[in-house]
Amino acid sequence: MAICGVVLAAGRSARMGTPKALLDFRGEPFVLRILEVLEAVDLKPRLVVLGPDAPRIRPFLAPRECVILENPEIEGGPIVSVRCALTALRPLCPTALLAWPVDLPHIRVSTVERLLQAYRRFRAPATLPAFGERRGHPVIWDSSLFSELESSQEATRHGPRAVLRRHADRLLVVPVDDSAVIDDLNTPEDYERLVREVNRDIY
Repeated sequence: MAICGVVLAAGRSARMGTPKALLDFRGEPFVLRILEVLEAVDLKPRLVVLGPDAPRIRPFLAPRECVILENPEIEGGPIVSVRCALTALRPLCPTALLAWPVDLPHIRVSTVERLLQAYRRFRAPATLPAFGERRGHPVIWDSSLFSELESSQEATRHGPRAVLRRHADRLLVVPVDDSAVIDDLNTPEDYERLVREVNRDIY
């Protein structure tokens, strides 16, 4: 069962003011920390979709075993990055795709392992975590939804969540005790909070 991992890192990071992919988490850039988790759970291939900050991010990815893609239309949102990944993966015919936004570097390895176990057991069209009443990331997309992700006009307008809504009665929502799955880091204040929490954990 071939499950591929994709890091979605094509955004402008406008509210953060600096590329989120390169912010530090436990001594490493966000993007590398996520790749390490994907390596730890043995997802192959691993893809990273970049946007306007690609020239700054590529050097950090050079030592890693990953495929680097560039989103030519970042104004289209995450769905365009997902479609870039699906196009690149088409010859490999993967079973599923785990899509992980780069602004969630602090999700635990054990959380990702739990999602993968749930997907492998039930093979739902989409498997995603929930903390409390809120659903989060990463999302595991089964190949049965690839064609819809690529062609849905609703997804073009409203993003991948439109596909989740269309299949709401077939989703596998996995409760987790990891609040990071819903903790998107979009502003300097969000990042400062993460740093305080990391330091608290260390000391």
